Amino acid sequence: MNSKENPKVFGFSKDFVILLVGVTLIAFIAPSVLDKIGHWHERKWKYQDARQRVEKAGGWESLKSSSLLFFTNVQSKPYFDEFYFWRGKRHGTNPLPSSLETLQPWRIQYLRDSNNIPILSLRLYGIHRTGTYSEPYYAIWIVCTNVSTNYIPSMVGDGPGRRGIIERKGDLIFEVR
Repeated sequence: MNSKENPKVFGFSKDFVILLVGVTLIAFIAPSVLDKIGHWHERKWKYQDARQRVEKAGGWESLKSSSLLFFTNVQSKPYFDEFYFWRGKRHGTNPLPSSLETLQPWRIQYLRDSNNIPILSLRLYGIHRTGTYSEPYYAIWIVCTNVSTNYIPSMVGDGPGRRGIIERKGDLIFEVR
């Protein structure tokens, strides 16, 4: 065989070296591309599911009125402080209003933004995952005081998987992603 017909690279045929380089590139590039596609798909599904849960719970205004009622009732309880949590178990606390029960929040937390405005956060999704990307964050924030109509709260609290998007959904109610 003539070496001009089948050139060698480090003693291997040129075709084998090209195949080896291609497989190596695919091994390093494909997981990150597939990971981004998977994360995009999961984020899309979680946001769609969250919005369906909002509709099932009676819509944005129903959630706002139930949340304000919940905030008013729980605020006077001895166990209430700046960080009230609820993770599916009430531990002797009052039951949630029906629309909040239907929404099935993963966590309810009382926050204050950088302007000291009280916010009730209803988190549906958003937890840290070790070894991969965090679960996409989705919460509904209800401002629990009167503010100007153009007020948008600043991002506060923890939120793995959060993208920094706060979108107004009504008077005093915001979608946070």
